[in-house]
Amino acid sequence: MLFDKIYPVTSHTDHVGPNSTFVVIKGFKEDGLQYIQTAIEKGATKVVLEKSTQLTQKHSGVEYIFVEDTRIALAELCAQALGNPAEKLKFIGITGTSGKTTTTYLIDYILHESGYKTALLGSVKNRILDQEEEITLTTQNSDYIQMFCAECVKKGVQVVIMEVSSHGLALNRIHGIELDVAGFTNLSPEHMDFHPTMDHYFQTKIKIFDYLKNDGLAVINTDNEWGIKALEQIKNSKFSIKAFGQTTLNLNPEFEKFELLQNSLHDLKIKFAKDNQTIETKKLLGEFNGYNIAMAFLACKHFNIAPDKIALAIQKFVGVPGRMQCHTLKNGAQAFVDFAHKPDAFEKVLKNLRPHTNNLIVVFGCGGNRDKTKRPVMGSSAAKYADLIIVTDDNPRNEERETIASEIIAGIPKEKSTQTLCILDRKDAIAKAAALSQPGSIIALLGKGHENYYLIQGKKYHFDDFEEISKF
Repeated sequence: MLFDKIYPVTSHTDHVGPNSTFVVIKGFKEDGLQYIQTAIEKGATKVVLEKSTQLTQKHSGVEYIFVEDTRIALAELCAQALGNPAEKLKFIGITGTSGKTTTTYLIDYILHESGYKTALLGSVKNRILDQEEEITLTTQNSDYIQMFCAECVKKGVQVVIMEVSSHGLALNRIHGIELDVAGFTNLSPEHMDFHPTMDHYFQTKIKIFDYLKNDGLAVINTDNEWGIKALEQIKNSKFSIKAFGQTTLNLNPEFEKFELLQNSLHDLKIKFAKDNQTIETKKLLGEFNGYNIAMAFLACKHFNIAPDKIALAIQKFVGVPGRMQCHTLKNGAQAFVDFAHKPDAFEKVLKNLRPHTNNLIVVFGCGGNRDKTKRPVMGSSAAKYADLIIVTDDNPRNEERETIASEIIAGIPKEKSTQTLCILDRKDAIAKAAALSQPGSIIALLGKGHENYYLIQGKKYHFDDFEEISKF
């Protein structure tokens, strides 16, 4: 662990110890009310509840505190107990449907190469200096974030770079954090089991700008309709705004236009017009990574890093695990492992790979107990680009594997049925893709990316796409 398991203020009994304050939060699956007794037995001396809560029992020697919103109280009380550590740090927060992980990794690397001491909060891992741990949530609960900040202060960290999810924004998980830079990458349908409409999803995402300091910087990709809407909604804010893209908006001098000079399987080169700066990388492939680079470029310029130094750092950057991670098979075929598990990201990866082969093999599934509406959409997208589709598992969790597969296949046109295989065991599906490949083939292994586990019926098994394809 990056820090002590026992928190002074927490909403989870795993982190309760002597004299802890236990904050009761009603979650989507469980109500914290049922854990008050456990928290007190573990040493909690204060219990925080919402004013509307009806308590049937009070324990002697325990102080009960009633507040309007326990999620906000959790963040504020934990920050106070730790000496408000976030006030001693600088923060860069990136939100959007796709690109958050690559962009935050890039920013972290550029800042590190420029002499900053950094920490990273994200969906792959959390890290403080050179110490890291794997995590399960993109944006952790506020008590974890405050403990993370306290440890950063202890270790001399200057800048924290964080992915900010819509759940994190909706549930006030970054309450109390003030951002020096806030980035909006893009928006496409995702988490529609949580957000009732796309507008609700969008309005939740742009809450990130509520956390920006008055002298902070908003960076927005305006090559999508939601980026333009975001720009429109915050244009009268006190903080500065920089938009970027390949299509020019009339926003001079705040618009940073970039041009795609090279986009191959082995090289990506872009040029920023305003700075007359060319950036080349052999590890971040695909046009979509041009946008991730642009976001990182502008965020790091805000920290007074020269454009040529940013370009040099990006050139040295080795990539992100499970993001367009390439393996060349013994037969000369190439495989790309990517985390793309949302329709927009899925389509972008396949669109990028399609021109580089006459035999594109796509292996993918959809996660169980998650948004079901995207399954036929991803089936349709695979059919649009692939020469061979292999539908398989992707963390079925507590759903029936066959049901998930059938809902994906429902989106594949009948004329593509002869080019579609259903192999539910992911290991067998990868082996089949390798066996059917040949020199010049490209295998796209999508959905799991960096994950090294497999979730089925409440159990967790070791499984790693890159590890599997590397056998061939």
